[in-house]
Amino acid sequence: MEDHSYLTSFSIIHRFSILYHIKELKKFKISGHQMGYIMCVCKQPGISQEALSSYLRLNKGAVAKGVRPLIEEGYIRRVQSSRDRRAYELYPTEKAQDLHVEAERTMRSFDRILTQNMTDEEQQLFKSLVTVACNNVLEAAGEDRHELTQPGPPPGCGRASRGRPASEAGKRHR
Repeated sequence: MEDHSYLTSFSIIHRFSILYHIKELKKFKISGHQMGYIMCVCKQPGISQEALSSYLRLNKGAVAKGVRPLIEEGYIRRVQSSRDRRAYELYPTEKAQDLHVEAERTMRSFDRILTQNMTDEEQQLFKSLVTVACNNVLEAAGEDRHELTQPGPPPGCGRASRGRPASEAGKRHR
């Protein structure tokens, strides 16, 4: 395999991950992007659309647009919040729960493909470094996820420094 920059490698992994999941979950007739909504709603039944938006780092309009077909297809139920009549809570249907089980299996399978030639120690280090890199990007994005200008974590997203001070969290492991 030719030498790729990390951005090229991330792009290849992301693209093939989506293709793999679409192929494996073809019978459910959903896109790879819709999977994130379903997984989150199944793990957190009753999550508000606003909290889902914050968790997935998407704007509220994108989440509303992404959830709508899942409601229409019977994967998600949208219920008006009893605490805030302007807000909606999202709940998985049985159809979503069935998909969730298959998706978890598919994710474990892809994880095995991704890390198949790594030792257990290398797998842990890889996952740790990718998490640190992701947190660095989120911190750099701050409130405005479209521009990497002002440092600062988005709401509800702390640094996963694994016990290291923030100043050391991004330092290279040796």
